Amino acid sequence: MEMTEINQTYIAILQMNGLFFIGNIVLLWMMFRGVTNANLYGANTFGKAMHSVISLCVIAFNANTYGNVTSAVNNWALAASQSDGELTGGMQQFVNNMGATEYTSGSLIPSDPLGIVFYLAITVALIGGMWMAPGPKE
Repeated sequence: MEMTEINQTYIAILQMNGLFFIGNIVLLWMMFRGVTNANLYGANTFGKAMHSVISLCVIAFNANTYGNVTSAVNNWALAASQSDGELTGGMQQFVNNMGATEYTSGSLIPSDPLGIVFYLAITVALIGGMWMAPGPKE
């Protein structure tokens, strides 16, 4: 019974984060469309500044959701490893692969180097792309 409750709880958490992730991807797409439009039609300084602020917020939302998902998966594996019941082969493999040794909290800074590079690249592409756009066209 305990393992069933653990699984249901963490699956619900992952589903909720999945919905946030879908919304965040839509927001990220909108920010990249803004960069495209600024480069096609030009943008004034106020528009570039506002886009930069909103882009940083969208990146932070994305990174936070990513951090929450990685934290939830880690915590799920640790909770499963500490449960009283015997784990199935697949669940035991999941616990072994995660190698979780302590409970973690989500963070804006990704826990893996690839995630850090990914979010830095998005930040440079959005902010740099916007500020490289020409001024308003007549």
